[in-house]
Parts: sequence; structure tokens; C-alpha cells
Amino acid sequence: MNRKQDQIRGCLWGSAAGDALGYCVGEMTLAEIRERFGPEGLRGYDTINGLAPISSHTQMAMYTANGLLFGATRGALRGVMAPYVQYLWAFYLDWLKTQHRTAARNRPFAWLNCIDELHARRSPDPATVYALERGYPGTMDEAVNRARGPAGLTRCPPIGLFLDPKTTRREETVLLGAESAALTQGDALGFLPAAMLTDLLSRIVYDPPESFRGTLAKSCQAMERQFLGRFSQTGAMLEQIKLAHRLAREEMPATQALEKLNPTDAPSVLAGACYVCLRFPGDFDRGLVAAVNHSGASAAVGAVAGAILGAQVGAEGIPEFYLEPLELREIIGELADDLFQGCPMSRNAKLFDDLWDEKYIQRTH
Repeated sequence: MNRKQDQIRGCLWGSAAGDALGYCVGEMTLAEIRERFGPEGLRGYDTINGLAPISSHTQMAMYTANGLLFGATRGALRGVMAPYVQYLWAFYLDWLKTQHRTAARNRPFAWLNCIDELHARRSPDPATVYALERGYPGTMDEAVNRARGPAGLTRCPPIGLFLDPKTTRREETVLLGAESAALTQGDALGFLPAAMLTDLLSRIVYDPPESFRGTLAKSCQAMERQFLGRFSQTGAMLEQIKLAHRLAREEMPATQALEKLNPTDAPSVLAGACYVCLRFPGDFDRGLVAAVNHSGASAAVGAVAGAILGAQVGAEGIPEFYLEPLELREIIGELADDLFQGCPMSRNAKLFDDLWDEKYIQRTH
């Protein structure tokens, strides 16, 4: 398998695995986790009928991938397309239809709406639901609300994976990461972390390999250049990352460090995930377990840490016991492969792909 394809699979599967691992303890404090699972906390999936369910974090990341691929297909076959953020808004509205049985029955753009399992309601972020129900998108300059939760952060990984810096300037890709989160998270600290995660994943997948510490330093510098003059909150986000750096150098249990970071909103969730990746570089299992054993947003930290670690080690580096019971593993892998391949058809080529046409033109599967 191509290394980049393996990394894209690893990122999406890793994020889903971290989400599923943390989902069952998302409402618990560290003390409650230990009381239920023992003094070492949660060490593996708490499955339901042998299945590790994903939450709305992974659901919406899947819709991000579907939206990007739909937009790219429009561009390839028509020669023109709307800005990607407009497709993402339309696809998040399609996700909303899966959460409300009374929602309008207009034909969805997303083939994912054909997947029965995605119609399950899995702790959706209230601010996201309310913003989508409002009916018009928020932007970075016209806030839809003052939300800074991690929902915009956890759904953005496909953006950094899909847009190759050889054809799309990384600054544009990173901006799209921020814009995608600002659709429903109006506070700058709700959308700037999505920009940074987009930058991190793009560097991990497309740049020459280096330590996560080095990649993180470059990403922090990029955030300063691109956003600090526009959003003063950029400094507050980077201070959280600096704290994660300091804690990773100290000799203390990971649970204690994560309690100090208190990962509950987007910047602290990103910092928590970065701490895990600094503390357990390239170690998917230990990193994921650490990412969910704390009193904060366990599913969100698990999803972000899983995305970063998965992109680093690739699908081949993820232990099979994380993948075998993972809900919608095959569909997530299919989206990953589509992100790697991109639209195989164009206006001038005679090549026709039946399955791609079915998913991204006919919108069925």
C-alpha cells in the first residue's frame, strides 16, 4: 500500500478508535473512571454486543470527507466549483437530517445518509445542532455564537489529509480548517484549533518525516504568521500548547498532566492531544489509553490524539484489537481511500468509474 494512503487510513481509523474508546467515559471524572474500570482506568473498548460505537465526532468527520469529495467531483467534471466550505455546510446539514426524524426529506447530497448506522444519535454537540438549525452558516468574522467546544476541531482531519500542498497552498488548506469549524463554533478559540490540527496533519502526511516535537514547533510558528495579527486569541491557544510541552517534559503520570490541562474546550482538547503525542511518540496504544483517562472531554481528546498518532504510524501501525470491533470500520476505510485517490474522472477523460459515480454524483451506495 502507498505510504500516504496508509497514513490517511491510519488517521481516520485512529481518530475513530480514539473517539470510540473515550465515548463510553465521556461523562465521567477520573475518579469515576477508576471506580468503574479499576485503578489503571479504562484500558480498552467497553464494547456493546462486540461493537465499539463511534460518537458524533466521527460521524461529522465522515461528512467532512464526503463533502470534500463531492465538491472535488463537481470541480473535476464541470470545471467550476463553489468554495469547499459551502459544500461542508451542505453536508453538515445532511448530517443534521440523520439526527432529526422530523427533518426535511429533501434528497441529501451525502451518500452517507444511506448508511442506517449513521442515523444513530450519538451525543451531538448542542451548539453545533443549534447553529445548523438556524439555517445559515457562521463565518470567522460573523460569529454564529460564542461556542468554543471541540466539535469543529474533531471533524476537520479530512481537510488536512485531502488537500495536497503541491496543488493547494497550505495556508489555504489551514484557512479552510478554521472556516469549517467557524460554521458552528463562533469563538476564535472554537475555530483556531481546527486550523492548527489541519496544519499538523498536512505536515505529517505531506512533509518529510520528523519528530512530532519538530512538526508541532513548525505548526505553532505557522499559526502565529497566519492568524496572530488577525485574532488575538491565537496567543491563548499557543499558550495551551506550550503548557502541554512543559508537562510532557516533567516526570508525572499522564493522568495528572491531563487533569492540569483540563481538556474541555477546543484549545485545551488540542493541547491534551498534543501532550499525549509528545509523551508517547509513535506509541498508538499507550497514547490512546492516556488520551481518554481524565475528567475532561475523553472522546474528543481521544479522537484528536488518535488522528495524529494514526497519521504518524499509519493503518499498519494500529493494533488490530482497535480496528476489528470499530463501528463502521469499512465505511471509514472507504472514505480514506477515496480521499487518497481523489476523483478519477474529468471532463476531458473518457474514464468512467461506476462506484465513484454512484457515491459522488448519484449520491447512493
